[in-house]
Amino acid sequence: MKKLTLEKPANIGLGHALDNGMVILLVSAAVIGVGYFLAQTNERFLYVLSNGLPPLLASAAFVAAAVGLVRNGVTTKDRVSVVWLCYAVGILLWLLGESTWAVYTLWYWIPIPFPSPADGFWLAGYVPLMCAMVILAWPFREFFYSRKMLTASLVVFVLAALLLVVLIPPTYSSEIGKNSLEVVVGLAYPLLDVALLIIAVPILFLFRRGTFWRPFLFVTIGLLLTFLADVLFTWATLSGAYYDGSYLELFFHWSYLTLAYGFYLRFRGGTRDNLLE
Repeated sequence: MKKLTLEKPANIGLGHALDNGMVILLVSAAVIGVGYFLAQTNERFLYVLSNGLPPLLASAAFVAAAVGLVRNGVTTKDRVSVVWLCYAVGILLWLLGESTWAVYTLWYWIPIPFPSPADGFWLAGYVPLMCAMVILAWPFREFFYSRKMLTASLVVFVLAALLLVVLIPPTYSSEIGKNSLEVVVGLAYPLLDVALLIIAVPILFLFRRGTFWRPFLFVTIGLLLTFLADVLFTWATLSGAYYDGSYLELFFHWSYLTLAYGFYLRFRGGTRDNLLE
C-alpha cells in the first residue's frame, strides 16, 4: 500500500477554481433555485419537481463517481482508490433511496411510509461513506491529537450538541415521539452526518494540495450541505412546517450537485491521485 505523507498547502487561484464544471454547478444550482421559486404557485408541478429531481441529481453524482473509478481504477495497493470506491458505493445507495422514494410518490402516487425502504438505503449509504473517511484518516491518526485537529473536532461536537438541543425536545412532543423507531430513524440522519464531519473537517487541515484535495474539499462541502438539509428537514417535519417543494429541499439538491462536482474533479484530474505519497 502506498506510503502516505503530508504536503504543503498550494495556492488556488480564481481562474483555476472557475472551471467549466464549477460554472455548470453554479448555473444548475441557480436554475433549481429559480425553478422552486416559480413553482410555488403550481402545487402539482412543485410536487413532481420535489420528488423527481433528487434521483436525477443523485444519478449525476454516482455517474461522476463511477467514471472516476473506471478511469483511475481501484487497487488495494492504493489506499486512495479504495476511498473513492467507498464514496461511489455510498452514493449508489443514496441513489437507490432517492429512486425508491420517487417510485412511491410519482409512480404509485401514495404517501411513503416512515420508516420506509428508502430510509434503509439512505442509512446504509453512511456505512461505506464512514469507511472511506476512516480508511483515509487512519495513517494520520496521530495528527488528530494535535491542537488544530482537536479544535476542529470540538467545533463539530458543539454542532452535534446544538443539534440535540434543537431536535430532541420537539421530537418527543410530536406524533413521531410516540414511536421509538421513528424517533431513532428521524434523528439518525443528522447524527450520522455529524459523525462523518467529525472526521472530514480535520482531514481538510491535513490534505491541502494536489489532485486529491480539491475533489475532497467539495465532497466535504456536499456532506455539510446534507447535514444542513437533514437538520432543517427534521425540524420542519417535527414542527409541521414541511411540505413537498419546501425551499429547504434546495440544500439536498445542492449537496448532490456539489458531490457530483467533487467526483468530476477526481476523474478530470488524471489517472493518478496526487494526494500524498
